[in-house]
Amino acid sequence: MSRVLIAALVALIVSIVMGPRFIEFLRRNEFGQHIREDGPEHHLSKQGTPTMGGLMILFAATVAFLPVTHYTLRGLTVLFATLSCGAIGFLDDFIKLTHRRSLGLRGRWKMLLLAGVTVVVAVVSHHLKLSTDVYIPVVDVSVPLSYGWYAFLFLIIAGASNATNLADGVDGLAAGTGVIALFTFTSIAILAFLRSSSHPARGSTSRSSGLRSLGPRSDSSGTTRFRPRCSWATRARWHSAGRSRRSRS
Repeated sequence: MSRVLIAALVALIVSIVMGPRFIEFLRRNEFGQHIREDGPEHHLSKQGTPTMGGLMILFAATVAFLPVTHYTLRGLTVLFATLSCGAIGFLDDFIKLTHRRSLGLRGRWKMLLLAGVTVVVAVVSHHLKLSTDVYIPVVDVSVPLSYGWYAFLFLIIAGASNATNLADGVDGLAAGTGVIALFTFTSIAILAFLRSSSHPARGSTSRSSGLRSLGPRSDSSGTTRFRPRCSWATRARWHSAGRSRRSRS
């Protein structure tokens, strides 16, 4: 948890220091949002509002993430999905700016690129042998999805990356709905952390020997040492072997 708080503090500092300069850079180069003329009249006042602010968010998040992460495959996969979806959003904004219109990347191409991101995440998930069950915290039930989990994964990635933009789809400016989305994801992450802390993983089981992960053990003299945690059957064999050695001595 301390690493998460440090990363949040670093991201906050980077945003405060770099944010105004980045916005000024966007204004100076006229990287502003184009508003559809057939929309509500009061939205025309947002014409020219600096766009591509997501680059600043991704930069701050990445700078805060890299120094404190353990560079696990899971963590790097999350970073890949985040930056990939951000790259799709950048391409969308870039097309809007270069063509000077409010319409950017076509929907079919956006879905195709998001499907590609989902395939990479799905391959990594299969390699890590992650569970394909979906836990519902309200009723405390896990629903097995089997291969349907991969389709559900696409819905999560595509939905999360588009929901905020669609919610404010009149002009594509998503500052207000972005705050709501970030608060929601933060709450989900905290609940997931609390649940994982209350139910710690027992480690992977070896089929050949029944050994689990390494953990501290104390012998009769009070000395703490590391030895493999094992199943009850393996422990029974150890105790049986100990009794045989004592009987022979």
